Amino acid sequence: MTAEARFLKAHISYTHCGLCGRTPKQNEEPNYAPLRWWDADDGWRITTLCRWCWEEVSEDRPKPTDYAARLTNGVCDDEDTDEDAAEALELE
Repeated sequence: MTAEARFLKAHISYTHCGLCGRTPKQNEEPNYAPLRWWDADDGWRITTLCRWCWEEVSEDRPKPTDYAARLTNGVCDDEDTDEDAAEALELE
C-alpha cells in the first residue's frame, strides 16, 4: 500500500503529533492515527502524526547506519497513540 493510501485510511485524531508535538485545535486540520513510521534513533514507531510530519517521514526506511537499526524488532519499537496500534500494521 502506498504512503498516501495509508494516510487516507488513518483515523482523524486531536492527539498530539508524535514527531513535532502539534496538538490541533477544533477548527484546525486534525492529526491522523495510527501511522507507522521509521525513526533512525527509536526504530519503528506507531503514533499520531500531522499531515506535514507524515509527508516528511512516510517513505523513510531503516538504514544500516541508523542507531536503531541494530536494536529494532522490525515491527514496532515504540507506540504512542490513542488508536489501536494493530491497525497501522494492517495498512502496511
